[in-house]
Amino acid sequence: MRILHSMDEFDGPGCVVALGTFDGVHLGHAKLIETAVALARAYDLPAAALTFDRHPLSLIRPEAVPPPLTSRAERARLLAALGLDVLIEEAFTPAFAALSPEAYLARVAEKLRPRAVVAGYNHSYGRFGRGDAALLERLGEALHYEPVIVEAVCAGGEAVSSTRIRALLTAGRVAEAEALAGHPLRFDENDAARDVDEITRHHI
Repeated sequence: MRILHSMDEFDGPGCVVALGTFDGVHLGHAKLIETAVALARAYDLPAAALTFDRHPLSLIRPEAVPPPLTSRAERARLLAALGLDVLIEEAFTPAFAALSPEAYLARVAEKLRPRAVVAGYNHSYGRFGRGDAALLERLGEALHYEPVIVEAVCAGGEAVSSTRIRALLTAGRVAEAEALAGHPLRFDENDAARDVDEITRHHI
């Protein structure tokens, strides 16, 4: 799997791209990536995921940043294991945060030339997180991509989410949290240190 640090680095003829933060790479994220990989194989294109080099709240509301479920290095390993070909960790800068949802999708379309854009039912993007699944679907024809919205993966009558997994970990229910993640939740300190170094060097 190739890891890029900007959409500008993508040099392929096109791709199928999944959008998300992918913190924890839980069962819901796995379904999203597996959907993108299956489409990419059908279209004979690389499967890509577009995410960020830090949690968006670290810039917008630093006091509200949730504790990470995985390091960036572990996130990359888990995504590669799902068959992803390209991981794009876009720098989340003030300029990027200021993009309107429409401008964000237009940039994705211009830089990645996606045949399809895959996102979760509750994915938000663009300035103030105002972009949603409905807008992604609405702009598909104009921006020349197939919109694919992936519904929630549920367990025990509730949607699997990073927030739910954190709550289980806080309550000491590690086995339940790992069942929703679909893998052991290990946070390697060496990985974390490398992540901090990377973020510090690229912080704007």
